[in-house]
Amino acid sequence: MRRQRASVLGFFFISLFLLAAYYFLHSPYFGVSQVTVTGVSLLKEEEIIRLSGIQPGESILRIDRDRVREQLRFHPQVEDATIQRNLPSTVRIEIQERKPVAVIGQAGSFALLDRQGILLRKLDSLYGIPLPVITGVQAPLNVGPGQVVNADGLASGLKLCQEVPSTLLARIGEIHVANSSRLILYTTDSIEVRFGPPEEIAAKSQVLLDILDQWMKNGSVPKLHYIDISSAKSPVVKPKEETKSPAGAVNSAGARPATRSSGKTGNAGNVH
Repeated sequence: MRRQRASVLGFFFISLFLLAAYYFLHSPYFGVSQVTVTGVSLLKEEEIIRLSGIQPGESILRIDRDRVREQLRFHPQVEDATIQRNLPSTVRIEIQERKPVAVIGQAGSFALLDRQGILLRKLDSLYGIPLPVITGVQAPLNVGPGQVVNADGLASGLKLCQEVPSTLLARIGEIHVANSSRLILYTTDSIEVRFGPPEEIAAKSQVLLDILDQWMKNGSVPKLHYIDISSAKSPVVKPKEETKSPAGAVNSAGARPATRSSGKTGNAGNVH
C-alpha cells in the first residue's frame, strides 16, 4: 500500500514538473518581441530577420541558434552569423558579411566576387559599382551565387584587390589577368599601368600613387601612353606626344629618358 502511494506521489510530481516546464517554455513572458541585426552594410536587416525564421511571439527559449546560423549562412553574402538570446524577449543577430572586392564578366553580364572568388550577386550593369573589373577571364555560366569561380589568373587579380591600398584601388577601373605574371591595370582615367607579377604590391602601389599624384597635380588627366611599375625600383612613365612632365619639360614619345625623381613621395618615374 505504501509503495503504491509513493508511486502515485511520484507520478504526481513528475506530471507537475512537466506541466511547469511546458508552461515555462510557452509563457508569453519569453515570447520574442525584438530581433536586432548588426554588422550589415550591404544586406537589409529585414532580409536577415526573414531568413532567420524567427517569429514574433515565439518562445526565445526554444530558438535553436545553430539552426538559425546555418539558415543565414545559406545566403551567399553571409560569411558567418552569431545569434544571442537576451532574456526575456530579445534576439541579437550579428552578421559577418562577405564584402565584394571586384567584378567579373559572365556571359554578357557581370557578377560581384568576394576575396575568395565566391560569386555574390549577378549584375545587369556596372552603374554605381565602384569596384575594379577583372578582365581576361570569365565566370562560367553554370556558376551561381554562393559558388566559387575558378578561372586561371583570377586569384592574382583578387590578390591585388585585397592588398592594394583603398586610395589606389578607387582609381583602378580594370585589372587584366590574361597573363597572371604580367598584370595590366587601367585607371579610371584609362591610363595603362604595367604592374607585372602580383609581387611587392605595397611598394608598387606607393610608386604608382606617387606617379599619378605628381602627373595630376594640375587637376588634368595626364596624356600617358603607359606607366610601367613591374619593377618598383625602376618605374617608367611613357608619355604620349607633346606631354609636359611634372617639372614642366616637354617630352615626346620615344624621347630621351628624363631624370628620375627621388624621395619617398616624389617618384614620378623614368620618363621615356
